Amino acid sequence: MEPKKDKWINDVLGSIDGMNRAEPGPFLYAKIQHRLKVTDTTQRVPARMVWLAIASFALLVLLNWRITNRFAKDTPSGKPALNTVISEMQLYPDSNQPYELWSGQNF
Repeated sequence: MEPKKDKWINDVLGSIDGMNRAEPGPFLYAKIQHRLKVTDTTQRVPARMVWLAIASFALLVLLNWRITNRFAKDTPSGKPALNTVISEMQLYPDSNQPYELWSGQNF
């Protein structure tokens, strides 16, 4: 590399020389232990909040189901329309279907 970049890298890495590790206060552990013993750690969720969450989840499921059903009903099957187009345009006769040759034990 270039000497200018090497010098910059060494300066950046050397800037942490002489730094000391952060030390906690002497009574920090005792304070944490005391706070854990004094405070009540069990917190209750109000019943109203639980029922609200259940109702919103049920509403979300219901709306997704309705939207899915609506799109499923609106989408027609492609096979009848394709067969109609094929027979109307007389692309090939109905009796001469190429896939019927392989449908049984004819091979």
